[in-house]
Amino acid sequence: GYYDWLSELPLEKRLTLPDGTTVLGVHASPGRDDGSGFSPAATETELSQLFWNAEADLVFVGHTHTPIDTDLGTVRVVNLGSVSNHSSEDTRSSYVILDANATGHEIERRFVEYDNQAAIDHVRAVNHPAADFIIRHLSGEFTADWSNWKSFTSDERS
Repeated sequence: GYYDWLSELPLEKRLTLPDGTTVLGVHASPGRDDGSGFSPAATETELSQLFWNAEADLVFVGHTHTPIDTDLGTVRVVNLGSVSNHSSEDTRSSYVILDANATGHEIERRFVEYDNQAAIDHVRAVNHPAADFIIRHLSGEFTADWSNWKSFTSDERS
């Protein structure tokens, strides 16, 4: 069924852009679908520990739903943000466009307004089991408390 299909999906997706830039796509961090992920509260050292094994020039992540773009030495890490489960009061959808050709690549971040109330109404109408949680995100009431953020050390990766 659906859960079997999900469990068989890879943790990572790798590709090489026409200009030779190597790209890694992950949910939280290389080799991890969960955990602390790419947080605005992390130090450069903590982020370097999360991405030490990226083996890519450019890494796209999600998980924390927080739009961030930073360079960690030779690795650029971009958190795409979120389409609906925002981590701040900004309830617009966030995503990025990657435009690549043989001479280089550009990343453009976009924010898009949408009908949050219609989404909230739908979540209520279908009696979603996590309705309260989802509605907090959709309404902008949920804001991530990065003060409790805990980075995984390399010892915790094994």
